[in-house]
Parts: sequence; C-alpha cells; structure tokens
Amino acid sequence: MTTSSFAVQRVIPPVAPFDLMNRTMRWLLSSPRRARRVGEHLLVLHLTGRRSGRVLDVPVAYRPQDDGRLLVLTSSVWRLNLRDTSAVEVTWRAQRRSATAELVEDPQSVAEVYATLIDSVGRGKAARQLGVRVNVDRAPSHDELIQAVVRDGLSLVYLRVGEVR
Repeated sequence: MTTSSFAVQRVIPPVAPFDLMNRTMRWLLSSPRRARRVGEHLLVLHLTGRRSGRVLDVPVAYRPQDDGRLLVLTSSVWRLNLRDTSAVEVTWRAQRRSATAELVEDPQSVAEVYATLIDSVGRGKAARQLGVRVNVDRAPSHDELIQAVVRDGLSLVYLRVGEVR
C-alpha cells in the first residue's frame, strides 16, 4: 500500500490524457452503436455554468441505485454548478434526456456512501472505480472518510433520468 499522510485521498488524473479521454468519451457516448460498448456505466452530463453560462458536457461514470436513480461520485469543480439548479440533461444510452440532479455535499452522508462502496469494491479497486485511494491496510474509519470528503471536496450527485428529448 502507498504511504501517505492521509488514509483516504482523491485520485487526480493527469490533465492532458484526461482531456483527450473526455473528448473521446463524448464522441463514443453520442452514438447508439458506439455507446453499446462503453455506455453501460458512462453517460454525458450536460449542465450550464453558473457564472459563464456555457454548456458543459462532462462524461461521468455512474452506478445504478435500487430506487432507479443513478449515482455519480465526483470531486470535480463542475459539481458546483448544481448548487443553484437541479435541471440538467444527460446523454444516456446514446439518447439525450432531461434529468434532475441532486448534489449531496453533507460530509456525513457522503462518507457513509463511500464507506459502503469501498467495502463493496474493495480497497484495491477503490482508486479506479471510485476515484479515491485508500492508503491504509484496513477499511478507513468514518472520521478518515469525513476528513477526505471535506479536504478533497468529495460529493455525490443523484440523477433521476427522464424522457428522451
């Protein structure tokens, strides 16, 4: 296990390859034929910048929830645009749809979800599947997860996807 002063920390991908990957994912997810392979756990979230007014098209990984919502884990700054509005659109399964987004930033709630998911996927896969690295040889404590949520801006976005537009 990697040594770090933090038990849990977000994974920060390199910028240049990440930008190229995002462009590629937006293209792949826009077509039913291309999306068939990569679209099972990925979608494009379309939201408007609070200050710029620009439309942002952000490829994100999601996890289906038992209640029909889709869960997106993020520490990216685009999430701040969801503080003022819940109306967004998504390209999901290669179809543009209206959606309602609920941003959850409460440290207790976010830490509980991350704890459940880390337990589910395992500490070793958390970096790739959840975007957080567990730097201890045990399950992180609730307090350690709360520290990571506050320090790294870990958040949850629940999406309720509507009809095809």
